[in-house]
Amino acid sequence: MRKFLANENYSHYFPFRMCDRELDTILASLASPLGPVADTLLDLRQWAHSSAGAGSCIRAYFELLSESPATKEVSQSLAALRCWLERRLSILVFDDNRSVCLDALPLVLSGETNLEQYCYAAMRSLRDDRCHSASQLRLEFRFNKNSSIAA
Repeated sequence: MRKFLANENYSHYFPFRMCDRELDTILASLASPLGPVADTLLDLRQWAHSSAGAGSCIRAYFELLSESPATKEVSQSLAALRCWLERRLSILVFDDNRSVCLDALPLVLSGETNLEQYCYAAMRSLRDDRCHSASQLRLEFRFNKNSSIAA
Protein backbone atom coordinates (compact mmCIF):
# COMPACT_ATOMS: atom_id res chain seq x y z
CA MET A 1 0.00 0.00 0.00
CA ARG A 2 1.28 3.43 -0.94
CA LYS A 3 1.92 6.05 1.74
CA PHE A 4 0.59 9.53 1.09
CA LEU A 5 3.00 12.38 1.68
CA ALA A 6 1.89 15.84 2.76
CA ASN A 7 3.79 17.70 0.06
CA GLU A 8 2.60 15.64 -2.93
CA ASN A 9 -0.19 16.65 -5.29
CA TYR A 10 -2.90 13.98 -5.21
CA SER A 11 -5.50 15.74 -7.37
CA HIS A 12 -5.21 13.04 -10.04
CA TYR A 13 -6.44 10.45 -7.49
CA PHE A 14 -9.72 12.24 -6.88
CA PRO A 15 -12.36 12.64 -9.60
CA PHE A 16 -13.86 15.77 -7.99
CA ARG A 17 -12.55 19.28 -7.52
CA MET A 18 -11.77 20.28 -4.00
CA CYS A 19 -13.96 23.06 -2.67
CA ASP A 20 -12.05 26.07 -1.46
CA ARG A 21 -11.48 26.38 2.26
CA GLU A 22 -13.13 29.77 2.50
CA LEU A 23 -16.48 28.34 1.44
CA ASP A 24 -16.06 25.33 3.74
CA THR A 25 -15.32 27.64 6.67
CA ILE A 26 -18.37 29.79 5.95
CA LEU A 27 -20.70 26.82 5.57
CA ALA A 28 -19.31 25.15 8.70
CA SER A 29 -20.05 28.30 10.71
CA LEU A 30 -23.67 28.11 9.52
CA ALA A 31 -24.16 24.38 10.11
CA SER A 32 -25.17 24.54 13.77
CA PRO A 33 -27.41 27.62 13.75
CA LEU A 34 -29.06 26.56 10.49
CA GLY A 35 -29.39 22.86 11.34
CA PRO A 36 -32.95 22.56 9.98
CA VAL A 37 -31.71 23.56 6.51
CA ALA A 38 -28.43 21.63 6.61
CA ASP A 39 -29.33 19.94 3.33
CA THR A 40 -29.34 23.35 1.66
CA LEU A 41 -25.83 24.02 2.99
CA LEU A 42 -24.61 20.70 1.60
CA ASP A 43 -26.38 21.30 -1.71
CA LEU A 44 -24.83 24.76 -2.00
CA ARG A 45 -21.38 23.26 -1.51
CA GLN A 46 -22.07 20.66 -4.19
CA TRP A 47 -23.51 23.22 -6.62
CA ALA A 48 -20.43 25.40 -6.13
CA HIS A 49 -18.49 22.61 -7.86
CA SER A 50 -20.78 22.58 -10.87
CA SER A 51 -20.54 25.17 -13.62
CA ALA A 52 -24.29 24.66 -14.09
CA GLY A 53 -25.00 25.25 -10.38
CA ALA A 54 -24.70 29.05 -10.21
CA GLY A 55 -28.45 29.72 -10.16
CA SER A 56 -28.96 27.00 -7.57
CA CYS A 57 -26.29 28.60 -5.37
CA ILE A 58 -28.14 31.92 -5.51
CA ARG A 59 -31.47 30.24 -4.74
CA ALA A 60 -29.85 28.44 -1.78
CA TYR A 61 -28.38 31.72 -0.49
CA PHE A 62 -31.82 33.32 -0.39
CA GLU A 63 -33.31 30.23 1.26
CA LEU A 64 -30.62 30.35 3.96
CA LEU A 65 -31.23 34.07 4.37
CA SER A 66 -34.96 33.55 4.90
CA GLU A 67 -34.45 30.68 7.37
CA SER A 68 -31.69 32.25 9.45
CA PRO A 69 -32.07 33.44 13.02
CA ALA A 70 -31.27 37.10 13.58
CA THR A 71 -27.99 36.67 15.47
CA LYS A 72 -24.75 38.53 14.96
CA GLU A 73 -22.78 35.36 14.19
CA VAL A 74 -25.23 34.11 11.57
CA SER A 75 -25.48 37.56 9.99
CA GLN A 76 -21.69 37.75 9.72
CA SER A 77 -21.46 34.28 8.18
CA LEU A 78 -24.22 35.06 5.68
CA ALA A 79 -22.45 38.31 4.78
CA ALA A 80 -19.28 36.31 4.17
CA LEU A 81 -21.24 33.87 1.97
CA ARG A 82 -22.75 36.80 0.07
CA CYS A 83 -19.26 38.23 -0.56
CA TRP A 84 -17.99 34.81 -1.64
CA LEU A 85 -20.83 34.49 -4.16
CA GLU A 86 -20.42 38.08 -5.41
CA ARG A 87 -16.73 37.50 -6.14
CA ARG A 88 -17.38 34.32 -8.12
CA LEU A 89 -20.67 34.84 -9.95
CA SER A 90 -22.06 37.26 -12.53
CA ILE A 91 -25.30 37.72 -14.38
CA LEU A 92 -24.75 37.14 -18.09
CA VAL A 93 -27.06 38.69 -20.65
CA PHE A 94 -27.70 36.69 -23.83
CA ASP A 95 -29.61 37.37 -27.02
CA ASP A 96 -32.90 35.54 -27.53
CA ASN A 97 -31.15 32.48 -29.04
CA ARG A 98 -28.54 32.30 -26.26
CA SER A 99 -25.95 32.34 -29.02
CA VAL A 100 -24.24 35.60 -28.08
CA CYS A 101 -23.33 36.93 -24.66
CA LEU A 102 -24.15 40.63 -24.87
CA ASP A 103 -23.21 41.78 -21.41
CA ALA A 104 -22.19 40.76 -17.92
CA LEU A 105 -23.63 42.35 -14.82
CA PRO A 106 -21.92 42.09 -11.46
CA LEU A 107 -23.71 40.06 -8.84
CA VAL A 108 -24.65 42.45 -6.03
CA LEU A 109 -26.79 40.81 -3.36
CA SER A 110 -26.35 43.40 -0.61
CA GLY A 111 -29.68 44.58 0.76
CA GLU A 112 -31.66 41.94 -1.13
CA THR A 113 -33.81 39.49 0.83
CA ASN A 114 -35.82 37.72 -1.87
CA LEU A 115 -34.71 35.98 -5.07
CA GLU A 116 -37.72 37.08 -7.11
CA GLN A 117 -37.31 40.73 -6.10
CA TYR A 118 -33.58 40.52 -6.85
CA CYS A 119 -34.24 39.16 -10.35
CA TYR A 120 -36.80 41.89 -11.05
CA ALA A 121 -34.30 44.51 -9.86
CA ALA A 122 -31.60 43.05 -12.14
CA MET A 123 -33.97 43.13 -15.12
CA ARG A 124 -35.00 46.71 -14.29
CA SER A 125 -31.36 47.75 -14.02
CA LEU A 126 -30.60 46.13 -17.36
CA ARG A 127 -33.56 47.85 -19.02
CA ASP A 128 -32.78 51.28 -17.50
CA ASP A 129 -28.98 51.33 -17.72
CA ARG A 130 -28.11 49.45 -20.90
CA CYS A 131 -29.18 49.30 -24.52
CA HIS A 132 -29.15 46.06 -26.55
CA SER A 133 -30.48 45.44 -30.03
CA ALA A 134 -31.88 41.94 -29.40
CA SER A 135 -35.68 41.68 -29.30
CA GLN A 136 -35.51 39.43 -26.22
CA LEU A 137 -32.83 39.09 -23.59
CA ARG A 138 -32.11 36.14 -21.34
CA LEU A 139 -30.34 36.53 -18.03
CA GLU A 140 -28.38 33.69 -16.43
CA PHE A 141 -26.33 33.38 -13.30
CA ARG A 142 -22.89 32.01 -14.16
CA PHE A 143 -19.62 31.39 -12.41
CA ASN A 144 -16.88 33.73 -13.54
CA LYS A 145 -14.21 32.15 -15.72
CA ASN A 146 -11.56 32.93 -13.10
CA SER A 147 -13.59 31.38 -10.29
CA SER A 148 -11.52 29.05 -8.14
CA ILE A 149 -14.14 26.30 -8.04
CA ALA A 150 -16.36 26.19 -11.09
CA ALA A 151 -14.49 27.67 -13.98
